[in-house]
Amino acid sequence: MNELADRLARGEPAAFAELYDACADRLYGWLSVHLRSAADAEDVVQETFVRLARARKKLRRVENLNAYVFSIARNEAARLRKRTSRQQALVLPPVVVAADATLMLEQAEMVERALARLNDEQREVVELKLYGDLTLREIAEVTGLPAGTVATRYRTALVKLKETLARDGCRD
Repeated sequence: MNELADRLARGEPAAFAELYDACADRLYGWLSVHLRSAADAEDVVQETFVRLARARKKLRRVENLNAYVFSIARNEAARLRKRTSRQQALVLPPVVVAADATLMLEQAEMVERALARLNDEQREVVELKLYGDLTLREIAEVTGLPAGTVATRYRTALVKLKETLARDGCRD
């Protein structure tokens, strides 16, 4: 990734396309869940890459480019939330038409309710891990927390999710 960071710092368009291809889908997936809005997620992804382009010379010093991109997106999402205090319903990705589409939707809603019962810190770690596909070390870099704290929050959240899903099952 250091070679990519150097190319980005030099302003190579192909390098930005490569970074976008490597991160944008995961970033969008995580932001859609985090912001509960596909439109806001698109805006934040776009603003993230604009900020990366503007500050491209700083990218040479970045050790973990993936974590850095998610950090910028996290900050942009926080700015957006401050600007817009609205809470929109979660926009789920399109469900593949199948005989059990209703069951899939019910399960997705059950997981969403279970996630909503976590505290903000635990939910953020789980969302970055599951929807952002980040490692615990990358999550630590994104959040500025010690890796041990991230790992503890993740483990604790998984236990709570497991208990909630086992207790609530398909009812609610």
